[in-house]
Amino acid sequence: MSAKQSDNPETPVDDERPKTWKDALPFIIALVVVVIAVGAIFISHKVQPSEDRVSDSTKVQYVVNDMYSARNSLNYELYRSSQCEKNLSAEGFPTAAQFAEANRDPRDGAFVIPEMDVEVAGDRAAVTVHEKRKNTGDKVTKTELTVVKIGDDWKVCAA
Repeated sequence: MSAKQSDNPETPVDDERPKTWKDALPFIIALVVVVIAVGAIFISHKVQPSEDRVSDSTKVQYVVNDMYSARNSLNYELYRSSQCEKNLSAEGFPTAAQFAEANRDPRDGAFVIPEMDVEVAGDRAAVTVHEKRKNTGDKVTKTELTVVKIGDDWKVCAA
């Protein structure tokens, strides 16, 4: 008899037993649970995409954020896309060159929006933006904006 084998016949020898699919059963069950969980998440996102689960207040915040981000990054197209047709056709609406000139040399740094108050009433929203420039310390100014819903989109619009 070899030194590895025990003289006691009741001691099971697992290494000598052939492996069957039953040995993998816990792993198969875990895999099925993971696949079901991932499938449920995938189906929920297909049935109701995350864009549809966003509230109107959040959508208003997104469009105001887009407007300020456009000013910080000199993205005229993003700035235009955040504005309603009334603003776009207004006499004082900046051209691309005027927009770039007005926002290119921010002497006090980029815009930072530490707080935004949004009140949605139907298809209109009143927004108070508490804005500051990066290099101005704690000096915060308030800007009042009107945002209107046009179709499924919200746009910044003159009151």
